Amino acid sequence: MEKEWLGERRDLFLKNIVKDFFECQVFFNDLKEHTQKYGVIYDGFDFWVGTEEKKGRLWQLKDLCHVIWGEDTDKDDPDGVMFDWMVGAIFHEAMKLKENAYMFERYQKSFPDRALKIANGNGTKAVKEFFQEMIIEVERCIKRLDWLFKHAEKHLFQVLQKEKENPLLLRFLLADTNGMPEEENWQRWKGPKKLLKALFPEGVDRAYCIAGESFLEGGWFQEARSVFEKALKINPECKDAKLGLRLLEKRLKELAAFVNREFGPINGTSDIKLKA
Repeated sequence: MEKEWLGERRDLFLKNIVKDFFECQVFFNDLKEHTQKYGVIYDGFDFWVGTEEKKGRLWQLKDLCHVIWGEDTDKDDPDGVMFDWMVGAIFHEAMKLKENAYMFERYQKSFPDRALKIANGNGTKAVKEFFQEMIIEVERCIKRLDWLFKHAEKHLFQVLQKEKENPLLLRFLLADTNGMPEEENWQRWKGPKKLLKALFPEGVDRAYCIAGESFLEGGWFQEARSVFEKALKINPECKDAKLGLRLLEKRLKELAAFVNREFGPINGTSDIKLKA
């Protein structure tokens, strides 16, 4: 029963894994840039890592990966197992970084030079040495996270080579060019574009066609027309896109005929025409 339940939702879970991974990667890249310029800050860690009461995006990603590739699942996907392990490692490194960021936020700011002078120098050297060690550890943690994200991305790309027919995944990856404002910072994401090129080295028009077939099957006619037309812009000779548009027109005519037959003319019109 559990395997059946998982199998029915696998496409959705994989789409969410990709979405969450790239969101977490974008957050880390921004954090790395800020830390290198100004030092680490705590702001945003509750969204990224989360707490016991409310899991953050990275925590949710870790749990979802473990559902797909954890110890209780089949081990027939070595890249998936490695991706699961690396996401787990990323999460634990992020937890360490969160603790260090909290220490800086909570204690370093509340212990300025004025407070050290009031203490007549007692412990001044030890405190400074402590925070200096923390700065070094933050730098090491950032370096380890950078390495893990890059290698996790490679394993994710390998995993998804077998998932290129997943319509939910493709519709998500193509969302920025479909006019779906799902993510405000989507244009800054390099990962999805690299992923599309890796999945479809023969041409991204195929990705648009798979998404169009999915939209057409679900009755999303306007979206289907949009992606088929985008496929033709990329490749004017794309047979799948041309076939998709012909099927779309046929579906619309059949629907219009059904409406006219069942409900008759509306508001004095003799015929109903549908347009996607």
